[in-house]
Amino acid sequence: ATFDCLLKTYGFLTPDFWRETRFTKSPFQEYTDLLAKPTKTLILEEVEKDDA
Repeated sequence: ATFDCLLKTYGFLTPDFWRETRFTKSPFQEYTDLLAKPTKTLILEEVEKDDA
């Protein structure tokens, strides 16, 4: 069992065995311009306060 564990972890020892990592943008980074634009005006209702 120990041999199998060491065999499976051998690929993590040196960066030579690592695959090339592709980093992608998060949705927030990709759609920053779109998210910065307001889509429509926000209408806030006034809430009546009930003083008891």
